[in-house]
Amino acid sequence: MKEVTLLVEDEKVDVFLKFVKTLDYVKVLDDGSFEELQGNLDEAKSVQSENLLKKPLKKFLNRL
Repeated sequence: MKEVTLLVEDEKVDVFLKFVKTLDYVKVLDDGSFEELQGNLDEAKSVQSENLLKKPLKKFLNRL
């Protein structure tokens, strides 16, 4: 089995995943982890730009 990485527009990702999951030859490994990772990256950028209060590093790393 081959692994393929796709870039899908944010507003269309839910529809795309719903369609892909209907295909019997495609296995979606974990469609929720991307949103969590994206949120963590956004939070890191906010902290970097000092838009949020800084949290302890250990707490942030545990969320990853």
